[in-house]
Amino acid sequence: MKKVIVFFLLAVMISGAAGAYNTPSTYNVPQSFDFAKNYYNSYGSPDLNATITGSNEFERGQTITLNIDLMNRGKFLGFEIDRTPSGADETYAAKTEVKLEGKIVDAQGIVASLSTGYDSPFEVKSPAQQVGSIRSGQNAPAPLKFDIKIDKKAKAGEYDLRLDLTYDYQKNVQIIDANASLETYDANYWYGMMSQNQTLKIKIKKQADFEITNTTGNLSSGGEGIIELTIKNTGEEEARNVIAIINPSDPISTTDDEAFLYNVEPGTVAVARYRINADSKAAPKTYRIDMVLRYETPEGDIRYSSILPAPVEVKGTGFFQRLFGWI
Repeated sequence: MKKVIVFFLLAVMISGAAGAYNTPSTYNVPQSFDFAKNYYNSYGSPDLNATITGSNEFERGQTITLNIDLMNRGKFLGFEIDRTPSGADETYAAKTEVKLEGKIVDAQGIVASLSTGYDSPFEVKSPAQQVGSIRSGQNAPAPLKFDIKIDKKAKAGEYDLRLDLTYDYQKNVQIIDANASLETYDANYWYGMMSQNQTLKIKIKKQADFEITNTTGNLSSGGEGIIELTIKNTGEEEARNVIAIINPSDPISTTDDEAFLYNVEPGTVAVARYRINADSKAAPKTYRIDMVLRYETPEGDIRYSSILPAPVEVKGTGFFQRLFGWI
C-alpha cells in the first residue's frame, strides 16, 4: 500500500463583494505522455476572483468603461506520495518535482469575456481580452477594461453582468535524467484547462428624466400664438426648480424662451407656455422646437436634460386673415 502524506491547507472559496462566483471547473484533458517516474501527486488549483474597481453606479444613457481587477486566490491543498524514491538521483528528482508542482495554483493564458442577459439595458462593446498569467496570491498586472453602453430608457436599479474566465494550469510534472551530483535534470510538464464565471453587480442611479407628451396651440404664418408643451417626469427622482428653455429656429421665433415649472415629481406632468411668432413666409407645415430642462436634484446639484424635440404646426393664412390681419 502506498504511504500517503497529505497536508490539507485552507480550501474555503470566499465570495468577493462584487458578486457571487463559481469554483473552478476542470475540463477533462487526458495525460498525453508518461516518460518518467512520478513521485508525487499534488492537489489544488487556481481560483480567480473579480472585483469592480471604482464606483459601480452609473447614469442611464452613458457609455462607460468598467474596470475589473482580477486576483488569484488559488490554494495548494496537499500532495500524496505516488512512488518512493530509491537512491541519490531519484531522491534529488523527487525533491525537484515537489518544488515545481507548487505552480499548480498559477493561472496561465487567461481569457476574460463579459456578457449580459437577453433583456439587459447594457450592451458590452468590448471583445474578449487576453489577460496573461497570474500567480497565486497576486493580482493581474492591470485591470480589465470593458466598454459598456447603457440604454437611455434603462430603469434605476441593480443589474447583473457575467464575467467568464478560461485559463490553463500546470496539472503535473515529472522529472527525467536527474543527476544528483551535477544537480541537473529535465522535466516533462502537462497542463489542464479550467473555467470560471462570476456575477458582477452594477447599478443605475435614480434620476429625473423627461419627455414631451403633448403640444397644443394655434400658429399661422405671419402671426403669433400661445403654444403649450406638456412635459412628463418619466424618471424615479423629483426635479426641483425646473426651467424649461426652448430654442426655436427660423421661420418661428420667440422673445420669451423660458418657462418656470417649479418642482416636478416622478410620474407627474407640467405645462410650459410660450408666445411663438411665425414669419410671414413660413410655409404651412410642422416645425420642430428643441427644449432643454434645467433643474436641481434633491441633493441640490444642477443638471440639464437631454434635448427634447417638440412639433409645432404652422397653418396657412386664410382669406380674411390676409385681408384684415386677423390672427
